[in-house]
Amino acid sequence: MNPFRPTTRIAGPRVLFCTADVGCGHGRAALAVSDAMRTGWPGVQTKVVDALSTTPAWFNHLYRDLYLLGAKHFPRLNGWLYDRTDIPDTLNQDGFAAMVEFRATQVFSNSDPIRQADLIVCTHFLCARVLSKMRGRNELKAPLAVVVTDQHPHAVWRVPHADLFLVASETAAAEMARHGIPPGRVVVTGIPIDTRFAEPMARSTARARHDLPPDAPIILLSGGGLGLGGIDLALDGILSAGGDIFTIAVCGKNEKLHAQLKIEVGSDFHRCRILGITSRMHELMAAADLLVGKPGGLTTAEAAAIGLPMILLRPIPGQEERNAAMLVNSAAAQLHQNPFDAGRAAATLVNNSHDLNEMRQNALRFGRRCAAHSAAAAALSLCNTSNDRFTFSSAASPATRIPEEIAEINPTSY
Repeated sequence: MNPFRPTTRIAGPRVLFCTADVGCGHGRAALAVSDAMRTGWPGVQTKVVDALSTTPAWFNHLYRDLYLLGAKHFPRLNGWLYDRTDIPDTLNQDGFAAMVEFRATQVFSNSDPIRQADLIVCTHFLCARVLSKMRGRNELKAPLAVVVTDQHPHAVWRVPHADLFLVASETAAAEMARHGIPPGRVVVTGIPIDTRFAEPMARSTARARHDLPPDAPIILLSGGGLGLGGIDLALDGILSAGGDIFTIAVCGKNEKLHAQLKIEVGSDFHRCRILGITSRMHELMAAADLLVGKPGGLTTAEAAAIGLPMILLRPIPGQEERNAAMLVNSAAAQLHQNPFDAGRAAATLVNNSHDLNEMRQNALRFGRRCAAHSAAAAALSLCNTSNDRFTFSSAASPATRIPEEIAEINPTSY
């Protein structure tokens, strides 16, 4: 049985995207590059798999819940572990943790999609670690590309047997070189984002489509899905400032927060809209003047791509701190540790057209709208060098879009 299920004669490579459902950014990056490949290079067959869907229950709980527990209740410990494990050079794959990961992912690593793939693209470091080990043992035939979904390429991403690393920036590429990764194995693509961000909708059109005030300042609150962002307090700060500001709060999968905010808004319902999961984040960002949220790699890359200024809420020590530092240093964002103060600052900034415009231009310089297309082209180049029967043109338009039916099947879990 062919897990890629082609509907026509095989005309191109079978590309397997491997991710892990921890947060939502890794899966979104995989879908973005997959869709860029399918729309930009006809004949390519793609499949996205979640490695954690095949692992034992105990490993799932350990991998997901332990991280969330640490991020929520022991953030300084998280930061200490992040710094402590960011070792020089490439990752050691012979330790106890690597052994546990390898054994827990045996069903994943021995699956038909892994064996039948012509190219494998990892958007989560767990998959990269496991498959790199297999490649080092000559147990994996397919070339291996690793998409780093954070601004800083931490050691967990720097696996020794990947054929290609796709990174966020020149700074990240320099960091890879500093740790001994040959420049020929690193390509700067930006963090891959939904291809619908390549051609952002006009603000007036986005506001009309969502029945939003045409002229009022609009603040978009995002990052409540995992319960770590403090967007409830940020919303309090915005509402306390008064004025004609309209706020959209996106709670993602967090049903408890969604219900809480609905109650808290009360009589201010005319100044707010509270949403759960949405597949239209690209339109809401196009409608907004300012984003307030957590400094996750994907969300901030999406905002920067369309020139949306950001106010960042207390980053989790580790990768979010590194993401935030890059954005603040680029003057595309401000950082506030206290969520209520962040809301108040947002209410002030959104009425300051001069500062807002400067931040918008800085965000555009920082962002990479066509990162998914760039990542797709770079990854597919591995097929050119590893198999003569696959040839591709890099002339496909980067402004490819995800079909509406795909967007509905794979809603964005903000």
